[in-house]
Amino acid sequence: MLKVMIVEDEQPTLDLMKILIDENSELFVVGSFTNPIEALEKFPAIQPDVVFLDVEMPEMTGIQLAEKLIQVNEDIQIVFTTAYEQYALEAFKVNAVDYLVKFVTSDDIDRVVVRLIKNDKHMNKLNSLEIYKEMPIHCFGTFEVRGVNGLIVKWPTRKTEELFAYFLINPNQIISKWRLMDLLWSKNCAQNLHTTIHRLKKALRENNILLNIQKLNEGYMLEMQSVTCDLVEFRQYFSHHSKVLKENLAESERVFRLYKGNLFEEKDYMWSLALDRDLSEKYIFLTNELATYYMIKNDLSRAEGIIKTCLSLYPEHEKINRLLLKLYALNDHE
Repeated sequence: MLKVMIVEDEQPTLDLMKILIDENSELFVVGSFTNPIEALEKFPAIQPDVVFLDVEMPEMTGIQLAEKLIQVNEDIQIVFTTAYEQYALEAFKVNAVDYLVKFVTSDDIDRVVVRLIKNDKHMNKLNSLEIYKEMPIHCFGTFEVRGVNGLIVKWPTRKTEELFAYFLINPNQIISKWRLMDLLWSKNCAQNLHTTIHRLKKALRENNILLNIQKLNEGYMLEMQSVTCDLVEFRQYFSHHSKVLKENLAESERVFRLYKGNLFEEKDYMWSLALDRDLSEKYIFLTNELATYYMIKNDLSRAEGIIKTCLSLYPEHEKINRLLLKLYALNDHE
């Protein structure tokens, strides 16, 4: 059963909506208001699944109220009711589920309930799924995200993909909405951000990717827990280790193999360039550490393999080429 909030400035119409909605066994009215400002204030406490909104209201229109409600809960399902069809385009700009023209009938409610339940089941589908701990996201040498079915995620827009990429370089951190708007858009920033967040969360749900994007204060946070990502693991390694030792040798080799090339290869994300340089420098450092470790242990073939793997990505890197010459000198000495 879906919890419903109704906002309608005319009391007789509000009473009629309550009767029609209560007649449907899939809906349950948890709040009804003639004042949109009061509805907005009570919304967080009521926590409805669906809001039926009149479009034309004093003090605040239904469209304006919907935008504010979505800022509080981006998964809220909005159904507009109005006597004027010309508002339909504006309504769907805020991701309305449906648009009912007054006077609303029981058939209208039954029709929209089918869509509401379908959306709700889709959003809650993850609750009945097994937790997949091995669902890699690849950021080195490519940008590839796969769902539990093994298929590559097809993003609805380029901005949706780019927004997700930016979240991945800042996992478990609150990112200011102002920062995101300034970074990704030059106009209609707030609306574009809200729409893209909605699309991103929808894409993750549809592909059963167990990542949660929370709205916190004036920003958003991507919670990284059960999903693995080469970028996240690579950076975590360097936050714990500054040298290759016998105790971390296996982990060092595994992290070395994670690096397949530049961050988000072939993507023109200007904001990622500084991080890309830092990551490539860390990879060169790790190459030098591993190769030197094996050279000291006189395992020259292993050292050569490490060096040549790095040179396949950076064939002209001066430091690594000098290391290779040093290795050859050791071979000649033997």
